Amino acid sequence: MSTRKVLQGYDREESVPRSEYFGDSYFELTQLFSLSHQIHGIHKMRPKSILEIGIGNGMVSDFFKKAGVPVTTADINPSLNPDLLAPLQELPQLMGARRVDVVVCCEVLEHMPLEELPRNIATLRSLGRRLFLTLPNYRKTFGLGGVLRLPKVPPKPWSLTFDLPGRKALADAHFWEVGSAPTCSNSAIVQELRKHYSAVSAGRFALNRYHRVYVAED
Repeated sequence: MSTRKVLQGYDREESVPRSEYFGDSYFELTQLFSLSHQIHGIHKMRPKSILEIGIGNGMVSDFFKKAGVPVTTADINPSLNPDLLAPLQELPQLMGARRVDVVVCCEVLEHMPLEELPRNIATLRSLGRRLFLTLPNYRKTFGLGGVLRLPKVPPKPWSLTFDLPGRKALADAHFWEVGSAPTCSNSAIVQELRKHYSAVSAGRFALNRYHRVYVAED
């Protein structure tokens, strides 16, 4: 019986065809909600310049470019045509003395071994003053969510969800997810971020609870 080799990390991400980022899964409402949450959350930081590490389908970087924010993109996949074609650890050398205001790194670090997480966070800190980071949540969730609308109050997403007990298989391309091991629990990640940033906030996207978000600043 033959077994299928599952590629992870650099071996997988550098060879993902561009068309995969425009497949049906990227048109799912939950995925579009996450991208909208990213744009909204980054905008609240009022970025003066952005380095996006991991381009995906380019929706986030394109949005901010069209809004007039200077954006540099970085990825290891040549089919995505990033400004900087290099793995994370090579970016400081390519950037030289240049630092951006906000580093954006969404759904990237879980594609690298967990033991590299402290070094990866330190590298992100070296590239810019502030960080907008998202990671996948390990536990399955159950609950409700929507958008609250009240007179004279801006619409606000809300959710009432619970993480379900029990273990599950990690996504094939992931080495780890938030909560899949004690060393990558939510509190452990916040603690690691606080070694490099003075203010760290953690949360989850109201309309896609699978994605956790961390905002770290001086």
